[in-house]
Amino acid sequence: MSKLGPYEVHPFADAFPLMDGEEFAALVADINKNGLREPILLNHDRTVLIDGRNRYRACDAAMVDPVFDILPERYTEPMILDLIVSKNLARRHLNPGQRAFLALKYEERIAAVNRRGPDRPKSNEIPADLRESRHERESASRAARVVGASGRAVQQAKAVQRDAPDLAEKVRRGEMALDAADRQRKERLKQQPPPDPAPKPTRATLTLLTHDGRKVEYPKPAGKATFNETSGPGISWAAWSWNPVTGCLHGCDYCYARAIAASERAAAAYPAGFTPLFHDERLDAPANTVIPEQYRDDSHKSCGRGDCKICEYRRVFVCSMADLYGRWVPDEWIQKVHEAMLASPQWQYILLTKFPARYVGLELPPNAWVGTSVDEQKRVRIAQDAMAKLDGNVVKWLSLEPLREPLEFDDLSMFDWVVIGAQTETRQPDGIVPAFAPPFEWVARLVAQARAAGCRVHLKPNLVNGRPGMQLPDEYPGDN
Repeated sequence: MSKLGPYEVHPFADAFPLMDGEEFAALVADINKNGLREPILLNHDRTVLIDGRNRYRACDAAMVDPVFDILPERYTEPMILDLIVSKNLARRHLNPGQRAFLALKYEERIAAVNRRGPDRPKSNEIPADLRESRHERESASRAARVVGASGRAVQQAKAVQRDAPDLAEKVRRGEMALDAADRQRKERLKQQPPPDPAPKPTRATLTLLTHDGRKVEYPKPAGKATFNETSGPGISWAAWSWNPVTGCLHGCDYCYARAIAASERAAAAYPAGFTPLFHDERLDAPANTVIPEQYRDDSHKSCGRGDCKICEYRRVFVCSMADLYGRWVPDEWIQKVHEAMLASPQWQYILLTKFPARYVGLELPPNAWVGTSVDEQKRVRIAQDAMAKLDGNVVKWLSLEPLREPLEFDDLSMFDWVVIGAQTETRQPDGIVPAFAPPFEWVARLVAQARAAGCRVHLKPNLVNGRPGMQLPDEYPGDN
């Protein structure tokens, strides 16, 4: 509320424009000559000036003591509002725009009364939040009727007040017509740039840790963690893959996993790129994954047939996008992954590393196939020495993929299974690594040695019926 002397001015009375210039000077002169002929009206407790702002100011300017009437206590707020309207409209000429803005102020006051209700204490505060309700619609209709404004003009006034408060003030002072203010408002809106699109909801994130302790924000999965079902010839010996750890530091130039993690399409899934990252949110996947009904058979034993889907759908390639046993992997990561495997023994976990010495001394899950990867002759001795030290009760296997050079093993008898594959083309960040098809002789010699040692053999599809295949002999008898 504004104040005049010791009195607060009723907010609705304050909405009417004050006299100024010659009009106010004439009022001062009349009071100075004839005294105050119409008393100033106060509320029942003499604290709020209901009517007579101009007369009070004129008395002050004429140095004449004002005369007051006191409103009876029985006057309610709606009655006071109607009284202010009747006294001011009778003595002031207001254009349609000014009437429309007075209707807005009347609507605010009467709507506040309706929201407050008869039993709630009165407040002279004008609420900022005017919610649409039945009471407020009634308030708007009554305001327009009492003030003598059209419904169209009131809607225009609301729009100008909302979008162009500076123009609204000009209309209230009588300096601008409401129609002109509304047209200018619309022109301003046309010239404004379109609003920015609403921001998309921010997806919740998890904080994961890299091998060296760096924190990485990762999108929180929408559902429970489960295995990924494999498809295509890439992982031809297991139906599932599971990556509680991603990333590797071996730096192999042909690595398919690094190519995937570094690709633009996978950027959101690999926020740390191919830096080793621990996904503890995926540790529940063994417990959450359900074998498709057509491949369930609890009585089925491992049969060793390559086309057996019941066996295949129990096999899980652990860390297809990492080396779980690399030198850089914290012991805690390995321990937690092993605990998850031990807690769900219904699966056949297939492990693979280029650092098999890490297996030695670990509590390996009894239902795991423990493997090592050899792609060059220098890894042969490492593989033979480490795998010979492992308990003979676990299935031990050898991955020769990609076979990039002829390999010579002293002994394959410590292995139960040998897998051989070619090198497929990969698109790495620093360029394309071409495919490489090993000669038939390299593969044949290894298969023969594995057979002699009693190993089962699996030739990857990229050797026998895919790309790049093998360099098959193509010789014909001739003079030489």
